Parts: sequence; structure tokens; C-alpha cells
Amino acid sequence: MGFAVLAAALDANAYCRSTTSRQRSTALGECVRTGIPLGWRSRCTGFSLYRTGVPAEVGEAAFSRLALTATQAWARVPCDQDGLGQQYFRVVANLPTWQLSGYNAQGQNANTLSFRHTWNDNAIHRPGAIAITIATFDSFTGEIYDADMELNTFDDASNRDGFHFSVAPVVSDPGAADLQTILTHEFGHFMGLSHSDNDRAVMWPEAGPSEIRRDLTADDAAGMCAIYPEQNTPNARCIAVPYGGLSTQADGTVVTAGGCSLRPGALASPRAPLAVFAALALLRGRRRERRATRAS
Repeated sequence: MGFAVLAAALDANAYCRSTTSRQRSTALGECVRTGIPLGWRSRCTGFSLYRTGVPAEVGEAAFSRLALTATQAWARVPCDQDGLGQQYFRVVANLPTWQLSGYNAQGQNANTLSFRHTWNDNAIHRPGAIAITIATFDSFTGEIYDADMELNTFDDASNRDGFHFSVAPVVSDPGAADLQTILTHEFGHFMGLSHSDNDRAVMWPEAGPSEIRRDLTADDAAGMCAIYPEQNTPNARCIAVPYGGLSTQADGTVVTAGGCSLRPGALASPRAPLAVFAALALLRGRRRERRATRAS
């Protein structure tokens, strides 16, 4: 999808921003209007692939490649009327990690992308969700401290209700989920977007088996520009090291820059954080219809 098309309709308003509110929407694609909108404070952040558990059908190389492709789709969003100025925020690839999902206010962290081989074991891993993103944030400012993405993976021994993923340009398995579509959607949550009321948008909360939605719509682009407007200082420093340093090894080794983390408040967050999660539901057995029945 060309950027000129996106830039011509950046006044679309079906997108929703994630907020600090504990309120949950009651209708498909409905926005929560209360609370402080979420967003990253720096001009970039990083993600890390979890070092194990990648399904054989995906492979580590394809997982890394498609994650980068998904972040680049969001990074190219134009945020001025001429379609030339881009939003200032971007996501870069950090080293792989052994850090599981969750935020440690007193130590090292990673924004982890992982395939989860168990599901339905707690309230946030609900049946029917193909992936979730868990964001930890400052309840007073809306600053995102940490975001972790988990994919609901089929496992013959532990998760028979999980999903298979396709990495091919065209999904040939009618029951598989297109990994690039899923990652692009989840990175929208990662950056601070909630679900859209536009059922053609990447951020629409449901998808059908083998459905492909890799290209951002004008509504998706408008949401990103609302959070991260046009870049006015293109030479601003990008600091992708998480709060507390980046954990990369099983022995707890931490990657820092110049001997210490470059993120402000690196050793501890300034206030007790809260977490919010957003899920993408996959409709089994049929392709998504317009205004499809809601899945939990």
C-alpha cells in the first residue's frame, strides 16, 4: 500500500490508543476513552527474540526476519500532509534473550517476543487468542516501561488448542495463521495502539485462518501519528537498552552501554508500574466476515 494513499487519509479516526485505564471495552473495536494514553518516552526501543521454543515450521531466521519486517511497516508511516515526514519513533532488534515476559523494576529487562507452548493457564491467556502483548507502564504518565509479546503455539503434548504459523509469502495451509500479519498487529499494541473499529485495519481485533493483513491502512497510520508525530529532530539519540540493562544470557549477564544503561532511571522505575494486555483472536474454521462475531 503506497504512502500517498495513507497520507491522504490520516484524518481517519477509528483507531484506539491504549490507556492507563483499567476499564475494558464492551464492544468489538470500541475505544476506552478514560485514562492517560500510553507511549514510549524515548525515540526508539528494542525487542529481543526468546532464545528457545521457536516452532520448527517457523525457524529462528524467519522469526527474526518477519519481526523486523513488521516493525519497519510501522516505522515508515508518514505523518505530514505531504507524506514525507515520518513519525519519530522506531523499534530496533536487540540481542536474543532468556528473559521471560514480565517487568523487573529492580533489575534487567527485555521486550521479549516468544512462542508460548502452554495457554489457558491464567486469566490473560484466554482461549481463542492467537497472540497477546503485555505492556507495563507508569500509571501517572502513561510511559511504557516494557512490552512482551506471546504467540499461542500448537504443541501436541501441552497445547493442542494452539495455532500453527505460516512464514511463506502466501499462506498455503488454510488452518495456519500468517505470522507476519500477527506480528504486525501485535507491534501496534507494543507501540501503544489498542484495537481499531475499522474491520479492514491491521489493528482490527479478529482474524480468520490464513488471512493476510500485512499492509497498514490509513487508520493504522493515523493512530501511530497520534502517538508519535512527525520527527522534528532526526538526529536525536536512539537508546534501545531497556530499564536496568538488557538481559541476554542464562547466567544473568546484562548488556549496557558504556558500563551503565543509557535509559533514564535505568536501575529502577520511578513509580510502581501497572500492566495491560491486548489479544488478537483467531476465528477458527472460516475466514473472517465483516463485523464478525466477537471472540474473547
